[in-house]
Amino acid sequence: MRTAEVQKKNNVRRSNSKITLTGKRAIKALQEVEFMMISLRNIENHYLYKYLDSSEQDPEESQREITRFIRQNNFIQRLCTVRRIISEKFDNTLGKDDMDDTERAMEHIKYWQKPGD
Repeated sequence: MRTAEVQKKNNVRRSNSKITLTGKRAIKALQEVEFMMISLRNIENHYLYKYLDSSEQDPEESQREITRFIRQNNFIQRLCTVRRIISEKFDNTLGKDDMDDTERAMEHIKYWQKPGD
């Protein structure tokens, strides 16, 4: 059952009910997502199988490698590229609440906060 709040979040302007990306832009976004997704899976699999038959497991080793890989390969910038490719196609006209459709849709996301906040 959908609440009025959920329905309100999903309502978009008619101009935003369908957006179109060029094939080139869609491929660029998919390449970025694919690079990140497959690389993280490969790291996870490497460390899973590396220690499969060993009692010398170091779970922090894979976490360090994931952190290093994310930083070295500019994941935040890559994600910003994907977000830009998708969001640039939306009509960003402000509604009565002084927000556009994408702002309104993101308003209720629970973001990470430092412990204690």
